[in-house]
Amino acid sequence: MHKITSKRQVTLPQAVCQAINLQPGDYVEVFARDGVAHIVKMKTDNLAGKFSHLLKGNDFPSDEDISTAIKKRTANKFLSHDCS
Repeated sequence: MHKITSKRQVTLPQAVCQAINLQPGDYVEVFARDGVAHIVKMKTDNLAGKFSHLLKGNDFPSDEDISTAIKKRTANKFLSHDCS
């Protein structure tokens, strides 16, 4: 069992990191679905160009716009069972 720190942090077990090949510096998305927390490893090449539509005629996207785009991408990956 793992305890959440006051900063809402938790150490991922080595076996979990090895199972999904999670390395320091990798990007992950964490979200809840049906009362279960999910950690999805995101490769930077999967995210490349995913935000370009936000810049068309606009200034740099807001943090909320970026967060929404990441969540949509993660949800699509989760639903398609494609987490590579």
